[in-house]
Formats: sequence, C-alpha cells, structure tokens
Amino acid sequence: MMKVIDSPVKPNPAKLKLYRGLVIVVLFLVISGALSIPFVYESQTLWYKVGLDKTMLRGGQLVGLLAAVLLLVQIMLAARGKFLKELFGISVLMRWHRVNGIIVSLLAIIHVSLVIVPEGVTNLPIGLKFWPEMVGSLLLWVLLSMVISSQFRQKWGLNYKRWKAIHKLLGCLVIIFLAVHVLFVSDSFEHVVPRAAFLTIFVAVVVLVILSKKGTGQSQ
Repeated sequence: MMKVIDSPVKPNPAKLKLYRGLVIVVLFLVISGALSIPFVYESQTLWYKVGLDKTMLRGGQLVGLLAAVLLLVQIMLAARGKFLKELFGISVLMRWHRVNGIIVSLLAIIHVSLVIVPEGVTNLPIGLKFWPEMVGSLLLWVLLSMVISSQFRQKWGLNYKRWKAIHKLLGCLVIIFLAVHVLFVSDSFEHVVPRAAFLTIFVAVVVLVILSKKGTGQSQ
C-alpha cells in the first residue's frame, strides 16, 4: 500500500491579511497610548521648564516612550514565535529585527540628548539619587553593544554560538533594565493608569516570549 503523506495546510491568505492588519492596529494603539502619557500625565520636571527647554524635554520623553515600545517589539521579533512566523515569515522577522534594533538605538541616543541638553551638561544625573537614570544609561550601552556586535559580528570574526549566548544574556538584562527605567525614572508612571498599562503589556510580552520558546523547544 502507498503511504499517504499529509501535506501542511496552507494558511488562508484573507485571514493572514486580516491578522497582519490587526497586529499593526494593536501596535499603533499601543504607540498612541504611550505617546499620550507626557501630555495626560505630565511629569513635574516639565512644570519648571519653558520655551525650547520644555519642548526638548517633552520631545525627549516622547522619543523615549517610542523607543520603549519598539524595544518590546524587538523582544517579540527576537523570540520569533509561531504566530508571527506564520503571519510574516522568518526572513521578514529577522530583517525587521535588525532594522528595528538600529532604530531603537538611534531613538535611545536622541532620547538621552533631548533630556540632558535642557538640564545642561554640568548637571548630569550621576549618583545614587539618580539611580533610575543610571539604569537607563546602562540600558543604552547594552543596546549599543548588542546592535554594534550584531552588525559587525562577521567582520570581527566573532564565534556565532558564543555571540548568540552573550546576545541572549544581554537581551535578558535589557528586559530588566527597561522595566526598571520606565517605571521609576518619571513620576508620570506613579499614576495608576500608565503604570498598570505598562506592566500589563510588559508581562504579556514576557509571557508570550516564554511560551514561544517552549513551543520551539517542543517542536525540536
């Protein structure tokens, strides 16, 4: 008797298009909600700024929040869960991961610049009093090291397995640093709504990443 081999069921193109649209809409809503925080829950640091200084500081907060959202997206892209792979394909996810990493790093640099300039270089937030800002600076350096090493890994002749292991470890640090920095650097997140919203999204992303990793391990 001939053995019948089941062929994989091809996904419905209409459903794929719908799901992709929903993913984009959800991302747009999350970004819109994040960017509303500096206006709806204005931080006290903005109360004492006027003119260009206030505009730059608010711009720095907006850029920082956008970077935070895209960093959570970056974590999802790195996990490459089954749902996202079926929607967009692994090659697209890998390309987005590389590009998004560069975008996040650039936004982080702009965020730091816009926040520091109004305060003046002589008033850099250094010391135990400014520990949330110090965590943010660590986050920036870790991000830059990850992006630079990813871009020049082959040129520098870095061992792939060793680089990947270090990359994953740094990725875990990024997740921790991001949560601490966002929740404690600005009094905007002392309010219930933005704090609860961030924690909900953050925990959801972490859980989805863990589940995607378990699914990958079981399939292997």
